[in-house]
Amino acid sequence: MQHRSSIRSRPAPRRVPRRAVPFSTAGWAAALIALLGVAAMVTGAIVALTRGGDGAPPTVAAAAVVGAVPRATPVPSPRAATPTVAPPAATPTAAPPVACGARCLVRLVDAPASRDLLSRFGVRPVYAHGGQMWAAIPVGALPDLAPVGPVAVVADAGDTLLLHVMRVPEGGDPAPVLDAGEVLDRVGNQFLVRVPTVPFAAAPLTNAGIWVEKLPPFPAGLAPTRADLPEIADLGALAAAVSTENLKTTVADLQGIGATDGGSGSRYYADSGNVAAAEYLYRRFEAYGLKVWYEDFITADGLLALQVVGEIPGRDASQVYLVLGHLDSITDTPETAPGADDNATGIAAMLEIARILSGYELAHPVRFLATNAEEVGILGAPVFAARAREEGVPYAGAYNVDAVGSAANGRLLILNADEGSVWLEDVLIEMNDRFGLGQELRVRQNPAIVADDNSLRAAGIPTVLLAREMYGWSATHHTPDDVLATVDFENVHATTQLVTLAIGSLVQE
Repeated sequence: MQHRSSIRSRPAPRRVPRRAVPFSTAGWAAALIALLGVAAMVTGAIVALTRGGDGAPPTVAAAAVVGAVPRATPVPSPRAATPTVAPPAATPTAAPPVACGARCLVRLVDAPASRDLLSRFGVRPVYAHGGQMWAAIPVGALPDLAPVGPVAVVADAGDTLLLHVMRVPEGGDPAPVLDAGEVLDRVGNQFLVRVPTVPFAAAPLTNAGIWVEKLPPFPAGLAPTRADLPEIADLGALAAAVSTENLKTTVADLQGIGATDGGSGSRYYADSGNVAAAEYLYRRFEAYGLKVWYEDFITADGLLALQVVGEIPGRDASQVYLVLGHLDSITDTPETAPGADDNATGIAAMLEIARILSGYELAHPVRFLATNAEEVGILGAPVFAARAREEGVPYAGAYNVDAVGSAANGRLLILNADEGSVWLEDVLIEMNDRFGLGQELRVRQNPAIVADDNSLRAAGIPTVLLAREMYGWSATHHTPDDVLATVDFENVHATTQLVTLAIGSLVQE
C-alpha cells in the first residue's frame, strides 16, 4: 500500500511499443514439404526411445527447427492483436540434442487435428501464433505426434521462469537477442531465449524495436469446462463458500516465493520472486478456468514487469467489473520482503473470489488484475488504466483490495473512493448490513490516500479501495515482520466475503 507521502521519487514507467514482424507467405508450403523427411527421421528416433535400465530419462534428439515461433498466448490479450500472418520459408536451424525428463517442450503445426491430439493427453498449448504452437508433451506421447506433421523438440519442459519470446524487425540486427541469453529455438527472425535472470532487462531490446514477451507457464492440463453452469440465485451461498484455509494457503505461498532457505521470500519488483509470483497467479487463474494473460510494461530502470489479468466471461460484455490488488512487496532489505498483509492478503482475497465466481454463469464479465510495482511509485496501475481507456474496455466498477489482514483496529475497514465511485461504496455497505458481516466501514473520499485505485479513477473507472490500515499506521508493513503469523484471517475472510457479495450482486442479473 502507498500513501502520497510514501511514494518514492521515480520516473514514470515507459511503455515501449514492441512491433510485430510482418512476414511473407511465399514458399511456406514448399518448406514444409521439404522438411517432411526430417520429421520422419525424428519420429523414427523418438519411436526408438527406451528408458535405460538405470531408470534415467531417455535422451531425445531434437528435430530441425521448423515453422514460426508463436506470438500470442492461447487466450489472446485484449490488447490490439498482432496481425496473424505466416512466416517465410526458412532454412532449418539444427538444434543440439535435447535431454527431456518427464516432458518435452515441442513446437508443432497449430491445426484442429493437432489440438485434438493434444487434448487426448490432457495437454493445452502454452503459446500459439501464426499457424504454430508450443506445448509441453509427456515423453511417452511424442511418437503419437507423427500424424499431425513436423514436430520440433525444443527443450526439456522443466519450467518457463526464464523463457522469453523475442522477435527482430524485418532486416533488423539479431545481435541483441543472441547476446540476451541462450537461444533455444530460432526460425528466421523469431527466437525462444532462456535469459540468465528475471525480471529481464528488456529495454535495450525494446528500444531497438525488438518484440520481447515472457512465455506463460506451462498449463497444468485442459481448462475446466464452463458448460451448464448455474446462475447466481443465492448471494448467501457465495459468502458461505469463502474458505479461510484457501486464504491462508495463498498468503503462505506468496510469503515464501523467492525464499532460498524455506523462510520468507520477496516479491520486490526487481527480484526474481516477483516474476515467480506472476507465474503463480497465472497458474491459479488457469486452474479455475479463467482466460489469462500478461499485461507487461517496461519500468523506468528498463525491467520487463508483469501484470496478470484473468477473466470470467459474462453474457453481456457491455459492462465489465474488476477486482484488483498489487502482487509486489517491499522492505528496506528487498531480498526479504514477505509482504503477508501488504499485499498477499489482497491477492488471496482476489483469487478466492475468482474461484467462487468461476463456478457460475455471470450476467457480466469479471476481470481480476494483479498489478505490479505499486510499492515503488504505483507504476503498473497507470499503464493498465491507460491501455483500458485506449482499448475502450467498458469497466463499470472496480474494487482494489490492499492489506486487509490487520487486527490493530478491530473490525475497522476503510473504504476510499471519489464522488463518481460512491455507489460502489453503497453496494459494500448494503452487503455488510444485509448479511450481518459486522464490519465497521469507514467511508472516505480522500484524495490524499493514494493507491492503485487512484490511477483507475483518473482513467474514468469508478474504483473503491478497501484497506484495514493506512500508510504509516502499521509497525510491520514494509518490514520483514509482515508475515503470516501477524495476519488476522477473520478480517481477511470477512473482506473476501464482502467483495464477493458486492461483485456477485452486480453480475447476478
